[in-house]
Amino acid sequence: MSDASSHGSAQRLRAYLPAAHVVLVLLLAGFACKDDEIKPKYADHEAAHRRRYHPAVDRSGAETRPEPTTAPAPAGTTATRPNPFGSPVLFVNRQTITVQDVLEPILDDLLTKAEGLPLPTYQGYVQREVAQQIDFQIGLAVVYEQAQLSYTEARFEEAFQKEAERMVRDVINRRFGGVRVRYEQHLKRLDLTMDDITERAKRQVMVMQFLRDRFQPATHEPTRRELMNYYQAHLDAFTTPPRAELFLLEIPLEEPLGKPIDRASEDELAEARREARARLEEARDELARGTDFAEVARTYCQGVRARAGGAWGPISPGALTGRWAKAGEVLFSLEPGRHSEIVETDDALFVVKCGQRTPASTLSFEEAQQQILQRIAEEEFDRRRDAYIAQLVARAMIRRRDEFHRSVLSAVGRAVRAARQPASLSR
Repeated sequence: MSDASSHGSAQRLRAYLPAAHVVLVLLLAGFACKDDEIKPKYADHEAAHRRRYHPAVDRSGAETRPEPTTAPAPAGTTATRPNPFGSPVLFVNRQTITVQDVLEPILDDLLTKAEGLPLPTYQGYVQREVAQQIDFQIGLAVVYEQAQLSYTEARFEEAFQKEAERMVRDVINRRFGGVRVRYEQHLKRLDLTMDDITERAKRQVMVMQFLRDRFQPATHEPTRRELMNYYQAHLDAFTTPPRAELFLLEIPLEEPLGKPIDRASEDELAEARREARARLEEARDELARGTDFAEVARTYCQGVRARAGGAWGPISPGALTGRWAKAGEVLFSLEPGRHSEIVETDDALFVVKCGQRTPASTLSFEEAQQQILQRIAEEEFDRRRDAYIAQLVARAMIRRRDEFHRSVLSAVGRAVRAARQPASLSR
């Protein structure tokens, strides 16, 4: 599994699981699996006939036509498949994975990205996210089969239920501002209930406990030499970069222009620059007279933090991108409490003030030892877990994965089109 895949999987897990548990299932996703068309096929599963699992399939016998998807069909699928929408349920041994299982953790992100990315870029993004989430669900399924054999006592059921409920509350707090109704509305779009989500969370709790019980006791105690070697090889991990408080008077050129920069003539741009510079010169005069920076910012600033008095909080070098990248560079050339001359970029003008500064610092070997021990243990745990899950996936019977992938993509396309409908049409 590539580093990029690992990182993407971690982001998805953090969107659903509490941070304390992320490390235990970080690499469940990303294991390659292949369709096994030549092995015995299961009888059609009853879930495949429920509308919630495949709302686009008309099972009344009437002819259906494939509707276009937001993202292209994955490589290897063809138009000659009997079902134009793909398979509504993915079988992994005797486990089933549904379209909703894949979409629930990532749908909000996919809908947000649909508004901000060019179509070709978005198509590739959807393909990757869906494929990685399917891989995650496959990994979860094969481990769950093994975990079921280990926890048969009632006390485990009760403990897993309580932890699952806590995880769901954490999701509501982090993703939906603590408002349960908002989460229920999100689930309703996918024809899911809180009971469905709690049951899925309980499975994840069981999987995490099973992996922890199986592999954590096997980790070895590193020697002092191993600790020192790790410290020297990962020194950046124990170094905190310098930070400085950023205060910014900003005038994007689009403000005096009253339209996007790419629609303005050279004369219009020149006039907008003169107007922005004159406004910032007045602001600097106010600062020179001792007026509080926040008050000046609320009066003269036309940027995103004007109402906050131009305060951006502490940042590190390189943290700002886009039109603010130059302001970040200027910040670290200033002494605390000082502000800059007027800074011009292609699309904005700034005055930068530096607040408190914190120098870079590095933990000593002695200070870092506890972190090193934890990191080494986690990395060893990850390696053992990866190998175990890879073996389970390699032995698993996984049928029609490409068709299932296509079914999920079709569902994404429908969700994007529904989200773009005017409210009056969607009711």
